[in-house]
Amino acid sequence: MTIRKSTEERRREIADAAIKIIGERGLREFTAAHIAQEVGIKDATIFHHFKDMNEIILTVFDRLQEVLEAAQRSNGDPLERLERFVLSRLHAVTIQRGIQSLLFSDQITHALGTEGPRRVAALRNRGRDFVRSCLREAAEKGLLREDIDIEGAVILVTGTAMGFLFAAKDGVLPASADEMERRCWQTLRSALVRRQVLS
Repeated sequence: MTIRKSTEERRREIADAAIKIIGERGLREFTAAHIAQEVGIKDATIFHHFKDMNEIILTVFDRLQEVLEAAQRSNGDPLERLERFVLSRLHAVTIQRGIQSLLFSDQITHALGTEGPRRVAALRNRGRDFVRSCLREAAEKGLLREDIDIEGAVILVTGTAMGFLFAAKDGVLPASADEMERRCWQTLRSALVRRQVLS
């Protein structure tokens, strides 16, 4: 018995399949046939939910934003917010490697057309701004080491996600992804936080 999904559920499923295909196999593999195969539906069914492939790309970008910005809506202590941000980014790489691959490649930028570079840069900048605001607030509260350069720390934190992505894609994570997510955060925290705050 086939379970019928709502248009919203199917659109999300198609967007997630497109993210996986583009991120793992490249933009040339981004076809209705490959998406349909990934989702387990017929090619024509895709166009019951999207008018064309361009609309799918726009939805892919919206889905990227939704997944990546979820942790930026959290409250609490600045170090707790930063931890949720880091762990959610690393986990996104683990569960859907295409997400980070798309952000670090030109594929989604080109697929989005003339507005692509601006939109992708704005998404990445919002992530950096979130990290920067957490670090500044933590510094103001005396939670960070006094010798920490905020801008250098922003690059360190965001670069961790990129390094994790490449290690995961190359299959060289030295432990399970969950274990490495935790270890990466603990290493970042140890590098940034004042000793008495760590205990």
